[in-house]
Amino acid sequence: MPVNETFSAILRKSTCLLAPLVSISDSSVSEMLSFLSPDFLIVDMEHSLIDVPELQNILMAAKPMHVVARIRGLEKNEVKKVLDTGVSGIIVPGIETPQDARDAVSYSRIPPSGIRGVGPGRASKYGYGFREYVRESGNSAVMIQIETKKAYESLEEILDVPGIDGCFIGPVDLSTALQIEFSWDNSTFVGIIDRIVSAAKKRNLITGIYTPLTNRTPEPILARGFNYLMLGADREAIQLKYLESLQFIREKLKAIS
Repeated sequence: MPVNETFSAILRKSTCLLAPLVSISDSSVSEMLSFLSPDFLIVDMEHSLIDVPELQNILMAAKPMHVVARIRGLEKNEVKKVLDTGVSGIIVPGIETPQDARDAVSYSRIPPSGIRGVGPGRASKYGYGFREYVRESGNSAVMIQIETKKAYESLEEILDVPGIDGCFIGPVDLSTALQIEFSWDNSTFVGIIDRIVSAAKKRNLITGIYTPLTNRTPEPILARGFNYLMLGADREAIQLKYLESLQFIREKLKAIS
């Protein structure tokens, strides 16, 4: 990725960047993934045991690759601590109202744009690059997660909140909340996704969505021009590969027995 552009700017002009989801706290997993040359990594702090210390180790292992953190939720100190590690952006789950979105922006920006405090953490080179970091701290991408019925019903008002860089669609949670089938063959599901994408693109916002590694028909996703795809999870990859190998060897054993 170009080094002279902000991560948000790169995302806005890109289509279908591939970002594996990291849920294993061992930083060697992220280092290994970085050798595969994905476009960037997303660290899942929402549904895993990864906390801020593990996140910081992952960032150092994956350097210089961009890393986005899906944080645990909308909490002021959580946002501050995560951004102090030097992530390129955050995905904020649990957003349901325009006020939630305004809080997400405010917690992510230092005064006068927000209320975030900035400490001498890794992002500011432990204080030695403090002035530079304060000047550039507003470059961290703030993306809100659309995953509940209430968020979907308030979609336009949420996306109109100034300072939001984009949105991420959690299709499993969203389809569950709306009580519809999560399937790209389901016209109701597709219509909901299209409404979100259209509303975001109308406002020049970044769009992303999750797709499992088991998806062997990604064409409907690719056709919609998401800026990035959260591409499965490390645990999912381990499960799938071991399952494939176990089944393969057992079939061979049956054949020779």
